Amino acid sequence: MKGKKLVWLWASLLFLVGGAIADTLKLKEDFPEVYVVKKGDTLWDISALYLHSPWLWPRLWQYNPQVENPHLIYPGDRLSLVYEDGEPRLVRKRIVKVTPKARIEEKASPIPTVPLASISAFLSHDHIADEDMLKGAPYVLGDNDAQSRIAIGRAMYARGETKPGQYYGIYRVADKYYDPETKEELGQVLNFIGVGVSERQHEDNITQFKVTQVLKEIRQGDIMLELPDQDRLPAYFIPNNKQLESSGYILSAATDTSVMSRYDVVVINKGTRDNVAPGDMFAVAQPGKVMIDKVRRKSYEETANHFDRAFNSDDERVSLPNEKVGELMVFKSYEKLSYAIITDSKVILRPHYLVENL
Repeated sequence: MKGKKLVWLWASLLFLVGGAIADTLKLKEDFPEVYVVKKGDTLWDISALYLHSPWLWPRLWQYNPQVENPHLIYPGDRLSLVYEDGEPRLVRKRIVKVTPKARIEEKASPIPTVPLASISAFLSHDHIADEDMLKGAPYVLGDNDAQSRIAIGRAMYARGETKPGQYYGIYRVADKYYDPETKEELGQVLNFIGVGVSERQHEDNITQFKVTQVLKEIRQGDIMLELPDQDRLPAYFIPNNKQLESSGYILSAATDTSVMSRYDVVVINKGTRDNVAPGDMFAVAQPGKVMIDKVRRKSYEETANHFDRAFNSDDERVSLPNEKVGELMVFKSYEKLSYAIITDSKVILRPHYLVENL
């Protein structure tokens, strides 16, 4: 039932995005006139075959109120390009297999907006915590074997408010994020360690847990947070051209790497307090280099000699324009930070690249 509600939410809202988008869609020159959807495709992949800006997909899709869930696309569907009132539209012909008993086989699931493998861990497991979340969270005490590190299948004890029978993620407090300009603390990373289920509650706010999954060894003091209902994890995101009041930054990759490209997950310093929400689309810009433009010598400020950096006038110090090098889509927001997936990158992206309006 939950799945059906999600399906209808996606179907009813996706087409509505078009009202805020530019009047004319510009197609790629080499777009396919017919495309058969394959397993593993995403809405983004298919959109990129037709449009220079894949997030404009909702405008391209043909709305048909007589077809159930018109915006859900399945492997095997045949997509054709037509024109309606001068506007390009994709129409879908559903391909179904009929058994000897003339019963239509059910399709497994519609294709997602972006690859779920890239973002599922951040939807269901990884967290960015604030002080309030950490203050009230249960934490690992240990076990009756006096082990400081606990293995899978063992009884483990935690202290704090818990719910009977609830699955909890086990996390280790890691690095903090700070704003590059204001130096404000924005949040703290919680690295996912494993999963435990609450079995029995005891006095002194102590709960016995059974460890059901371990990615890394569990240690005393690790934090425990309720895991979300897997049925409620979103597979579809409605692209939205959100306008920021001021530019933001890519703070880092969400994984242990210093460079990023298409379908990598990043952390940006914009969150719900900036009215940023899942589905919001932004441009990524490479900051323009600062030049020292002396009469006899031109140099980049970052590689200039000490004399040139110390002695230059305002007229001699100039900045090159910022250059758009990619796009990203937010899929999970916190108060001051968000997780986003890079949907397009012309070059390798790095921390402190700018997040700007499209």
